[in-house]
Amino acid sequence: MRVAATPEAEAVVRMVAATGREDLVMVLGNGCCDSTAPYLYDRYYAGPDVEEVGRVGGAPIFVQRWIARLYPEETVTVDVQDEPNADSFALESALGVRFTLRLSRDRP
Repeated sequence: MRVAATPEAEAVVRMVAATGREDLVMVLGNGCCDSTAPYLYDRYYAGPDVEEVGRVGGAPIFVQRWIARLYPEETVTVDVQDEPNADSFALESALGVRFTLRLSRDRP
């Protein structure tokens, strides 16, 4: 799994950091309660079963190893969209946005 980010997603992470939040981490979930959407947290303990798959706006992106291995040839692109009614513990929701993912299979 490879990760890319749109300039807009990078900007949102930098905006959150500018509010004084430290030790930012983006987490790609396992599809349970919050699906696999990316969420931005601060001082988040990712656990021993995760791996860093990239960075967005300077923040590491963590995903559980088993998920990363499901998509060895894909590139995941983190993007952002307006979500004025966002209700989440994730830090981006305070800005009225949420992160989204796009998968694309790389072609040789």
